[in-house]
Amino acid sequence: MNITFYGHNCFVLSSKKTCLIIDPWFSNEGAFFGSWFQWPVNHQLLNTLVKEIEGKKVFLYISHEHQDHFDIKTLKKIKPLIYKSIIPSYFDKYLKNQIEKIGYPVVELKDSEAHFFTSNDFIQVFTIDTGVNHDSMALVKINNKTFLNQNDCKIFDRLSYFSSKQINYYAVQFSGATWHPICYEIDKKKKIKISKQKVNSKLIAIKNALKILQPEFYFPSAGPAIFPFLKQNFSLGNDNIFIHQTELDMLLSKQNIKLTYLKPGEKFNSQKKTKPIPAPTKSQLQIIKSSLKCKYLIDKNLLDIKLLENAIKYRLNEIKGLIFESCPILIFKWGFKGLEINLNTKQVSRANFKNYNYPNKFVEISGSKKYFSLMANPKYRWQDIYLSFRAKVRREPDIFNTFINIFLFSDISNIRKGFETTLNIDNEKIIIINPNNGKNYEINRYCPHNGADLKNARFDNKGNLICPRHSWLFDLDKKGVCLSSNVTINAREIENSITLCESVNIHLTKNVSD
Repeated sequence: MNITFYGHNCFVLSSKKTCLIIDPWFSNEGAFFGSWFQWPVNHQLLNTLVKEIEGKKVFLYISHEHQDHFDIKTLKKIKPLIYKSIIPSYFDKYLKNQIEKIGYPVVELKDSEAHFFTSNDFIQVFTIDTGVNHDSMALVKINNKTFLNQNDCKIFDRLSYFSSKQINYYAVQFSGATWHPICYEIDKKKKIKISKQKVNSKLIAIKNALKILQPEFYFPSAGPAIFPFLKQNFSLGNDNIFIHQTELDMLLSKQNIKLTYLKPGEKFNSQKKTKPIPAPTKSQLQIIKSSLKCKYLIDKNLLDIKLLENAIKYRLNEIKGLIFESCPILIFKWGFKGLEINLNTKQVSRANFKNYNYPNKFVEISGSKKYFSLMANPKYRWQDIYLSFRAKVRREPDIFNTFINIFLFSDISNIRKGFETTLNIDNEKIIIINPNNGKNYEINRYCPHNGADLKNARFDNKGNLICPRHSWLFDLDKKGVCLSSNVTINAREIENSITLCESVNIHLTKNVSD
């Protein structure tokens, strides 16, 4: 298997006659309305990729629909060279419809299904399709070598499937990719503390993955992006989760892991020593900015409040009849004006915030009129707008609410399904043993946030159970309540370890906040 890295999560895996391109992103217009850009930049390398794949039978794999993995501008340019495109079969058909719209032949693969390039070479796709999370990882076999590309898919709870298989190469994201805590209006010290916790949590997941998979080589990829048109602390600060390779190297270099740092356009050579790529300097960031295009700054949009109200009402109408726990009031705010959205009563109303009496529980998103004009326009996806990081978020109390998240990040076509799949997460029970105190607990087997299988969970040194997918912490001595959210795994202490379904012994690991 020949491996060339082209930046972010774009790998070309090839033999003499066949090749697979993964998540190509070469646009100099960035992603998410000109907020995210590749680091190091790779815009100049598209012709290099074209030369490499010419004359071969070329397959394309797109892991999911986020714009830093699914770049329409790039896909239009390389379309004449592609034999087949391979995508996961998600419930929501946005990705399939968009790729077919460009003109690609599409092969949809169900969870764990494989597609063969030759009699021996194949790609096998593993998916997450719960709530707002539509993501996948791929196991690729070419010339008897295996490459597991997990990109930024939080599927850590299923990696034990590969424990008996030989994984030669492994690629997974090491840097974060969400607006929490960087866009939140919270104390600077608290932001730094939360960021460190999230970074450590991610690194623990990676270390455990490497212990399970034992790959010959690990390729850090799928980030970090840089944000030249936002404040510098997005790209260079310590109050966010977008860490760079030098930080990763310091944290993992003592773990006896074969870290391989490839630059965009570089071919993998097992004999060559590589060095981590540092973050750009302030001057480099300014130079990069001057060479890029930011569509968000070019476009001008006027806010039609009625259109925004209608967009919200469509969403509320989609979830009518669904009964779920009490949600905070959701507030959209521009200046002193805005909208108040009640998911419990399925109503939206206008509000003036000069003399506004805030409720006890709320989530407030504040931005420019232009920001909300994008939300009012049906051609734009709300999740893409939020991932532009061009709004500020405030919430009281400061805890995550699953249903607010689904409401904000879903497409209108799948919002009801997102609520339903979260409400109907399997309530199967398992019994676990806390290695800190030897106590036995009955808990829900599946995490209420995203359905991760908790039989593969770990404990921290304070006795909290750690979800293997997003590293949420659950306090078993307080009925399994999550320490950062409004959900629970319904834990109860029991007399002995006789199981209702199966018994799982979970090993002690280091606290994610250490």
